[in-house]
Amino acid sequence: MHLSRFALTLAALLHAGPALAAQFEDVAAKATRLDALEPFLSRFVGRCTDPYTRPACEKNVAAARKGVSGKTFAVRVPDSASIVRPSLEGDRFTLFLTPFVDGGGGYALTHGAPTKQDGAGRPVVGLVPIKGKLPPGTLDMEFQGPFRTGAIELEIVFAPDKAWKLKRKGEPGELEGVAAKFLAVRVLDARSGKEIASRVF
Repeated sequence: MHLSRFALTLAALLHAGPALAAQFEDVAAKATRLDALEPFLSRFVGRCTDPYTRPACEKNVAAARKGVSGKTFAVRVPDSASIVRPSLEGDRFTLFLTPFVDGGGGYALTHGAPTKQDGAGRPVVGLVPIKGKLPPGTLDMEFQGPFRTGAIELEIVFAPDKAWKLKRKGEPGELEGVAAKFLAVRVLDARSGKEIASRVF
């Protein structure tokens, strides 16, 4: 394949689904943009373990949760290839998103709250399918490229709901995070910043 044809078909893939892209932008435009997840998750979950400061800590956590109640937030998540699995069927594809996003600091953002863990101790959450269609002439290697090289980012618009905790399986400590309702998700090619697919819930 000539380089020019490769570039054209790749560009067509990344610009697929303009109507869905517009829908995502509409939802994201109404949300407060976060620079990173960890500070938000840390304030929402809170770790009030010191008996001397626990009352003040718990009061701050309650105030933080009240302050974001009913609001929506948008965040960009780098290095997301490990939680997005592509599947091609002819000219159509499905991206299976595992909605368990490591926010750093020992916290996670999830679509709903996990209630159990698998045999390896990972929290179990339902996969979120994001469907799309390839433009004519797009090859499998073009579509798979950013997934194969790990060049995948996510943009998520969410409404926080509640904090959750799970006792770690086979080791001390707990898994902690924020259960949210995902309102919109966009999968991006990290090399170009272009959209691969999106879904509005």
